[in-house]
Amino acid sequence: MQYLKFDASKKLDLILLGRVAIDFNPAYSDTVKEEFGPLKDVHYFEKFVGGSPANIACGVTRHGMRAGFIGKVSDDQFGDYVTDYFNRKGIDTSHITRCKNGEKLGLTFTEMLSPKESYILMYRNMAADLQLSVED
Repeated sequence: MQYLKFDASKKLDLILLGRVAIDFNPAYSDTVKEEFGPLKDVHYFEKFVGGSPANIACGVTRHGMRAGFIGKVSDDQFGDYVTDYFNRKGIDTSHITRCKNGEKLGLTFTEMLSPKESYILMYRNMAADLQLSVED
């Protein structure tokens, strides 16, 4: 077994491993007000990178820390979206690999019923992050 090697010139404070997904939340802006209501009535969504490890990686970089991510993403535009987003945030993506058998990123839709009540609907069949193995 070979140990993972990250670029030694980049000091990392934290390395995250695991789930990265695409989150769709009801859109809310000056022109679109989809904030509260059942998911079946929402027409406009905003897209975000999601998944707890991915959210932590993004959060620590906002506080000046350096993060790396180990994971698997789909070989499509959503995979591009995640890696591009991580790169813009300064997250080391050198250990994110692409799935080769059609696996896709998980999709999560958030239902906001009130400021204190929300639910999520997750699609994780053949999820890309579940394909991560020690060989990666």
